[in-house]
Amino acid sequence: MDSSMRLWKSALSLFCCIALAACGARAPMLVVRDAGIAADVLSAHLEWQPEPSVISALDNGIALDFTVTLRAQGAGLFGWHRTLASWQRHLELRYYPLSRQYQWRDLDRGETRSFAARALLIAALEDLRLPIPGVGASGAQRFVLDIALDRNALPGALRLPALLRPAWRLSSGDYAWPAPAG
Repeated sequence: MDSSMRLWKSALSLFCCIALAACGARAPMLVVRDAGIAADVLSAHLEWQPEPSVISALDNGIALDFTVTLRAQGAGLFGWHRTLASWQRHLELRYYPLSRQYQWRDLDRGETRSFAARALLIAALEDLRLPIPGVGASGAQRFVLDIALDRNALPGALRLPALLRPAWRLSSGDYAWPAPAG
């Protein structure tokens, strides 16, 4: 009885340590600095400081898929905003070692841009410009943008480390701004 109780306490302690480590506070590595909508084009200036493990995965040919979510919101009750419309775009960053090219792909539009250096690829993500048809006709009072790494799109061997390590929890969180008058 005593040994089974100690085993359970050890297992519970280990689980609590893992949970606390996963919830630890850290500086965000993906931040939206500014965003706007003009002529159905989303423009956002980001700051991305990827950790070495993320860069290493990219440099070894692992695709990094990002989901860009834009929500148009209207006036709500008691400070809660009502979502009028929502758009999602899927972007993929990848390195092809044989051609020594980095690629930025818009998976929804089928567009591809190639870069000779990783720094140029990251700069393209940090200066994001995405056409989003119909966004100007939404009648929104404000827009909310969130950009996050899709950890489910990672290869199976990386999914568990991506769940446990903060370096892989890349999300900008919600960035809101008022809709342009017009």
